[in-house]
Amino acid sequence: MKNRIFLSIITITLNNFEELLRTVESVRDLNGCEHIIINGGECPQTLEFLQGYYGKSVSEPDQGISDAFNKGIRLSSGDAIIMLNSGDILLDRTYPARASQILDQDPQIDFVHADLIFEDTLIGSYIMRPLRTKNILSPNIGRGMPYRHQSMVVRKEVYGRVGFFNLNYICSDFDWVCRWELDLKKSHGKAYYSQGDPVIIMDGGGISSTQERKIILEAIKIIRQRNKHISFLEKTRSYSALFRRLVLFSVRVFLKKLGFVNILVIIKRIKYKRFLIIK
Repeated sequence: MKNRIFLSIITITLNNFEELLRTVESVRDLNGCEHIIINGGECPQTLEFLQGYYGKSVSEPDQGISDAFNKGIRLSSGDAIIMLNSGDILLDRTYPARASQILDQDPQIDFVHADLIFEDTLIGSYIMRPLRTKNILSPNIGRGMPYRHQSMVVRKEVYGRVGFFNLNYICSDFDWVCRWELDLKKSHGKAYYSQGDPVIIMDGGGISSTQERKIILEAIKIIRQRNKHISFLEKTRSYSALFRRLVLFSVRVFLKKLGFVNILVIIKRIKYKRFLIIK
C-alpha cells in the first residue's frame, strides 16, 4: 500500500559545505519526499551548489538554529517533517517511507522516532537509543531530551498545535518536547518508537555536544517554566530527574578540568559497551 503522507526533509547548514554534501547524497531521489535546505552562511561553495540544487532552498542570514528550523517548516509542503542537520546521514533509506506509513495508519501518533549512530569524538561511534521507548512519558522529561531529534518524523499539524521552535534556546528541541508533553492532556497524541537498526548517523561535532554547559542551563530554565503548569507530584519527579542529570554533568566537567579525560573515556566506554560500533 502506498503512503498517503508526503514527507519534508529539512536540512540547515552554516558554512559547512562538505558536511552538507554528505547529507544531501544520503537522501537524494527518495520517493514521497522533498528536501529543503536552509543556508544561513556565506560559504561560496554552498551558494554555488544551491543555485543548481534540485530541491527547495533559502540562503539568507538567520537568528540561529531555531530560526532556521522554523523557516524550513514554513517552506515545507509535506504532511510530516524530519530535521536532518548538515553532516547527519540517513543510514536507512527505507525509514522515511516506514515512518510515513506508521503515521498514515494511526492518526493519534504525533511522531515516529528511532535509534541512531552517534559519532562521539572521545570513544568513537556507538548506537544511541532514545531515553523513551515503550512508555510515552517515562523516564521523566527532567532526564533530558527523551527522543533522538534527528530521527523524529513529526506530523506538520503538530507544529501548528504545539508551536514552532523557540528562538531563545539552543536546545529548542527539548523545549518543544516539554510543550508537547503539556499539550498531551488535551490532544491525546502519542509517540511511536520504531525499534530496529539505527536509521541515522549523527555528526558528533554539533552544537549539542560543543555547548553542553549552556544547554544544561537552558534545560533548567525550561523545566522551571514547564513546572508552573503541572501538579506538585509531577514537579517533584521532574526536579529529581533534573538533579540526577546535573550531578552527572558536574562529574564530567570535574574530570575534564582535572585533566582526567582518560577516566571519562573509560567510563563512557563501559556505559556504551554494548552499543559501540568498533569495540
